[in-house]
Amino acid sequence: MRIARRKGWLVILMMAIAGITAFVVSSRQDPQYSATATLQVLAGQTIGSNEFSALQASRSIAETYRLLIETGPVLDRVVEELDLPYNAVQLDERISTSIVGETELIEVRATSGDPEQAAVLATTLVEQFQIHQQERIDATISTARESLDAQIAELEERRAEITTEIDDLEATADADDPAVQRELDILIDELSRVEQSLMDLQVSALTINSSIVANSPRVEVADPARVPTDPFEPRPLFSLLLGLFVGLLLGVGLVALLEFLDNTVKPELNVQALVGAPVLATVSQIPKLQPGGAQVYTMTQPRSSAAETMRLLRTNLDFASASGKISTLVITSPGMGEGKSTLTANLGVVMAQAEVKTVIIDADLRKPTQNRIFGVPNDRGLTTLLTHPDESWHDYAKKVALPGLLLIPSGPIPPNPSDLVRSDRFKHLLACMQEDVDLILIDSPPILSASDSLAIGAHADGVMLVCQSHKTRIDALRHAAHAAHQGDIRLVGVVINRLKGQHGASYYGEYYGPDAATHISSAGD
Repeated sequence: MRIARRKGWLVILMMAIAGITAFVVSSRQDPQYSATATLQVLAGQTIGSNEFSALQASRSIAETYRLLIETGPVLDRVVEELDLPYNAVQLDERISTSIVGETELIEVRATSGDPEQAAVLATTLVEQFQIHQQERIDATISTARESLDAQIAELEERRAEITTEIDDLEATADADDPAVQRELDILIDELSRVEQSLMDLQVSALTINSSIVANSPRVEVADPARVPTDPFEPRPLFSLLLGLFVGLLLGVGLVALLEFLDNTVKPELNVQALVGAPVLATVSQIPKLQPGGAQVYTMTQPRSSAAETMRLLRTNLDFASASGKISTLVITSPGMGEGKSTLTANLGVVMAQAEVKTVIIDADLRKPTQNRIFGVPNDRGLTTLLTHPDESWHDYAKKVALPGLLLIPSGPIPPNPSDLVRSDRFKHLLACMQEDVDLILIDSPPILSASDSLAIGAHADGVMLVCQSHKTRIDALRHAAHAAHQGDIRLVGVVINRLKGQHGASYYGEYYGPDAATHISSAGD
């Protein structure tokens, strides 16, 4: 109801636009008339067939005939017969055919702006199809007759040859010889067979016409086309109602889409009430920030406002440490591409600048990024260290950016990242590192994409969530915070990233006060 009160005008506007447009367009269309002729397909007679089998045969043939009606040869005949001002392709757009239910009836529909022309088209199309089918039957009969005539001529020629041979043998002086008599018997038998075959072929020649016609499917006009009295289109009133309905669907869909797209984290959102943790900073977006070393803007642009905001965030984390020491901080986000890795790198730099001995651990063992940001190789790192627990972590830490900042890259991507970060080796590694450094920043995978962040957070002093303004969905942030609150994990706070516009210069003061304004600019992971 809240959405309906706030955006109901949009639904009404879409209905009005769609309804009026449909009505106007329909009113301006030329009237179109439709005439329909119905054909009945009758299967040919076959020996032993009954009424049911003949009906089934008619139905199967009907679909074939329906397609034949719309073929080029039939349409060309119609164009030629009526001397139409368009070709067969254009005529095909004016006709349609369909089978009537589960019957052997074919409906042939023709449309035209002239009602009489529509009826003429339907009638002529049916007539030309019948003529076309009769010509096909005649061609079949002609082919069969030619074949029979050829066989008859061949047998008659053979009969004449046999008769001549018999006469010659009988005229010889030794006609009474037994060998001659046997040869005559053979010829007489062959002559008898030839005459019988000849007689059968002559009978077939006499009955072939009626046989082919009887066995060929027939099409008869069951209902001739009549001149229509009313156009089937346009129907302005129906178009208006249809337009209103379509407009309603479009309006509701648009409102739903806008609400879906708008269900994101925004400056006016009460994030603290949503996640149960304070907003540590808002993040204004730096346009066209290139991946790589340029992401560490606290080094490349140390006097920029962005670098200053990171130093203010460092101070705010010191305030947060008052309620509990933070020597190991996990930085994660609800989803991918929300800027957690860039924020981790810059936070590590400002911590080192304040002479806080800091180590950044790239624990995103699925999509590591820190090695690309600082430009170091990733052949050895956290995964190597966890699989070789006897080796010192100092051997894998790389000095980056400035003194006091070390980086342990992820190392080769393992097949079982969750198992590695859940192991006691990882917990023991953090304990050893805490003896030598002041702060450990752990860049972990998105909390909703993998369980690694929760496993790492159980070993750390706190977790910080990074979300992106106008991208991170509210429910995603809520689920991420709910997951972070599970067990003994401490959610230190939330950073809203990539905020555009004037809100980017503000800072949420509900927790630390209005004087703690912070700008944090970051690129994607």
